[in-house]
Amino acid sequence: MIYFSFIYPHLLYGTEIYANANKAALKRLMVLNDKILRILQQQKIRVHTVELYKNYNTLPIPELRKYQLLMLVQKFVYHNHDKLFPTYANYFTLNRNVHSYNTRTNHDLHLQNLQTTVGKNYKI
Repeated sequence: MIYFSFIYPHLLYGTEIYANANKAALKRLMVLNDKILRILQQQKIRVHTVELYKNYNTLPIPELRKYQLLMLVQKFVYHNHDKLFPTYANYFTLNRNVHSYNTRTNHDLHLQNLQTTVGKNYKI
């Protein structure tokens, strides 16, 4: 309960943005999170971190970012923009809105070609 009331909300808040950084920049936060989980579960240093996350039924920060992004896409696709902030209402584009061809992927999200390294980190 301590982890999910004091630590987890801080990890969730803005994870789609800050967790987009490369692994070297996130290393300090990931190591600190692993230490907190180890202390709260009273585990030895040799216990693998996968077990720590499994015991608490949570995800490491990079996977948490992917999960949050997928939840955002799921709200866009299946909830007709009802559960999205107005800012995100036009954030995604479907393939059928980009071209008029009847293809197998016309119901998929249109992926833009990103040129910068920052933009390429946004891929799921």
